[in-house]
Amino acid sequence: MGRAARGLRPLRRLLAVLAIVMALAVPAVGGHALAAPEEAKRPPATGRAGGGGDDPGDNTSGTINPDNRVRLASQTPWVGPGQEMVLRVMARTNRPPDQVEVAVAVYRRTTSRSEFNRTLGSRPRTAPLSVTSTTLSDLTTDAGGAVLIRLPVQDPGRTPEWPRLRLSEEGVYPVRVELREVGGGASLADLVTHLVYVAPPSQGGRPLGVALVLPAHAPPAVQPDGRQELAPDAAEPLGALARSLIANPAVPLTLAPTPETLQALSRSPRPDDGQTVKQLAQGLTGRQVGAGTYVPVDLPSLMAAGLDTEAVSQLDRGSEVINRTLGARPDPGTWVTDGPLDAAAVQRLRQQRSDRLVVPESAFEPADLPITLAQPFELDARAVRRPQVMAADAGLSAGFEGSDDPVLAAHRMLADLAIVYFDRPGRSRSVVAAAPRTWRPTTAFLDALLGGLATSPILAGSTLDTAFATPPATTASGAPLVRRLAASKPGAATAPAAPTRDARRRLVSFSSMLAADNPLDEQLEEFLLVSQSADLGARQRSRYLEGFETQIARELDQIDVPRSRSITLTARNGEIPVTILNKTDYPVRLQVQIVSDKLEFPGGAVRHIDLARRNTTERFLVEARASGAFSLRVNLVSPDGALVLGRSRLTVRSTAASGVGVILSAGAGGFLLLWWASHHRRGRRSRRNRRLVPA
Repeated sequence: MGRAARGLRPLRRLLAVLAIVMALAVPAVGGHALAAPEEAKRPPATGRAGGGGDDPGDNTSGTINPDNRVRLASQTPWVGPGQEMVLRVMARTNRPPDQVEVAVAVYRRTTSRSEFNRTLGSRPRTAPLSVTSTTLSDLTTDAGGAVLIRLPVQDPGRTPEWPRLRLSEEGVYPVRVELREVGGGASLADLVTHLVYVAPPSQGGRPLGVALVLPAHAPPAVQPDGRQELAPDAAEPLGALARSLIANPAVPLTLAPTPETLQALSRSPRPDDGQTVKQLAQGLTGRQVGAGTYVPVDLPSLMAAGLDTEAVSQLDRGSEVINRTLGARPDPGTWVTDGPLDAAAVQRLRQQRSDRLVVPESAFEPADLPITLAQPFELDARAVRRPQVMAADAGLSAGFEGSDDPVLAAHRMLADLAIVYFDRPGRSRSVVAAAPRTWRPTTAFLDALLGGLATSPILAGSTLDTAFATPPATTASGAPLVRRLAASKPGAATAPAAPTRDARRRLVSFSSMLAADNPLDEQLEEFLLVSQSADLGARQRSRYLEGFETQIARELDQIDVPRSRSITLTARNGEIPVTILNKTDYPVRLQVQIVSDKLEFPGGAVRHIDLARRNTTERFLVEARASGAFSLRVNLVSPDGALVLGRSRLTVRSTAASGVGVILSAGAGGFLLLWWASHHRRGRRSRRNRRLVPA
C-alpha cells in the first residue's frame, strides 16, 4: 500500500498543476477599463507593490517599485443572489500595457475574524474558487479613470450561467486583485478586498446594530506661550468629517468631540474652520453627542494624584463648550473613553450621573467567549447598582487607521462587521466601533463606510443610546454577564499634583479680581485644563504650567502700588492718599490694606475698591498717637486675600502735639510764670526794706 501511495504522488501533482493552469486560462469576467493617464499625477496609490516571488503566501518579496500601484476607488459593498460585485480599481505600472495583466481571484469564505485578519496581510492561502485575468492593453478606462471589474453571482434558483460565481453560502469571500507580468510572471502590485454575499434577515430577524463613535479631535490649539492656533494639517480632517456627516444623514451615530478642538475651530480666523463647526452642528440631526472632558485626560491618574476637582472642572467645561459651539447638550449619562478606568474613576463618573460606559476591550479582564461580544454587560464596581458597559471592539477600532487606501479600509471594516453579524445572524445584537482620537478622517473613507451602512441589509447604524437598549449579555445559566476591570497602574498621562493645585488656587484668587464677563478668566481656566491633556508628555505639561504662571504674573504686573515716599501730618487727624495705577484694559477689583503700629485708622484699615480707571486714589483717615516719623505699609491683595499683588512702605511724619503734651507744657509754663512773679515780688520787697533801714 505504501508503494502504491508513493506511485500516485506524481499523478496527483500533475493533476493539481493542470487544475491551476485551467483556472488561470478562464477568460476575464465582465468589462474592464484602464487607469487614465492623469492617474500618474496622483499621490502613490494603495495596496501592495512588489517585485515578484513564487511563494503564494507572500507576494511582497523583492524590491518594491513605487511606479507600480493598485488602489480601490469603489466597490459594491453587498451582493445578493443574481447580483454582481463591481470593482473600480486605480492601477498604475511602469510596464507597457500589453506586458501587464490584471488577475482577479475569489477565495472561499472566511468563517472567523482571526481568519479574516489573516487575509489582510497576505493573499489567502487556500485555493481560489475563481481566477480571471486579462491584459491592460485589452482594457479601457471609465469616466473616473479606473479599471472596471465585474463579478456576477449566480442566483441559486435559476439555471447556472457562465461565468457567474457559484457561492454556496452567505458570508465574506476574499477577492484579490493583482497586477502582474503577462503569463503569470512576477507580481507588480495587489490588494485584497472582500465580496460580502448576503440576503436580508429572515422574517423576525434583525440586522447587527453598529454604534459608530467618531471623534472630532486635534492636538491642543492652546500653546505654552498663550497663543491659540489650530495646526493647519489638523483642520482638513475635521472638515472632511463634517462634510461626510452632512452627505450621509441616514446613518445614526455618536459624535465624540474634544471641546478644546471645537473651541479652537470657533475662534479661528480662518473662514473654513468656522464653517466646519457649523457643518458639525448641522450633521447632528438624529445623532448623539457624547459627553467628554475639555481635553482627553487619564481619569485614574488624576484621581490617584488627588486632583478630583480637576476632573470635575474638565467635565463641566467640556459640556459647556459643546453646548455653546454645537448647540447640543451632551448626554452626561453615557461616557466614552479610549483609556483605562479604575474603581475610583468609575465612582467619580457615577457621581456625575454617568451610568453607561463605553470602554476599550483591553480595559477588562479577559473573557472566554466563543464569539464577539456585541451586547451590553454589567461592570463589577462594588456598587448597589452596577453601571452598564459596552466594550469598544479592538479590531474595529484598529480598522480606522493603518491603511493608506481609505476606500479599501472602509470596505474591510464593513466585511469585518459582516463576519460579526454571521456569528449570530438575525439576533438582536449591537457592536461599538469607536475610532481612536488619533484617527484622521477622510471623505473617501467616511463616504464609503457610511454609504455601505446606509445600504446594508444586515447592518444598521445606531447611536449609543440605541446600542445600550440591546438585550444585555447573559451567561450560560441565564444570569447577567458581569465583567471586571483589569488591574492597572495609573499612567503618566496626568498633571503634576502640587504645581497643579497651586495653579488652581492662584486662578481662583485671580478670578475673584475680574468682572463676570471678563474672557480672561475663561482663557486661564482653559490654559490650566489643557496642561492636563493626555496628548502631552511630562515636560510639555511643565511648560504649560510655567506659561500659566507667566500669564498671571504678566497681568498682575499691570497693577502698580504706590512708591515709597514721605507724608507729613500737621494735625493730629489727617488723610493718607493711596494712588493705584491700573494699566490693564479691564476693570479690576482688589483689596487695599494699610498697617502701622503708631497710627490709628478711624475709617478702617481695609478697603475693597474697583479700579475702573487708569489712576484710582483711595484716601484713608489716620490719627497720629504722637509726633514723629512712623512707618506705614500698604498691601494690595486679591479680594479673597490669598493673592498678593504688591507691597509698598510709606513714612508718615507728624508735627502735631498730643493733648497730654499740651497740658503738661501749659502747666509748666504757668508754674514758671508764677515762680517768676513770686520771685520778682520778693526781690522788690527786699530792696525796699534795705532802703528803710538806717545806715
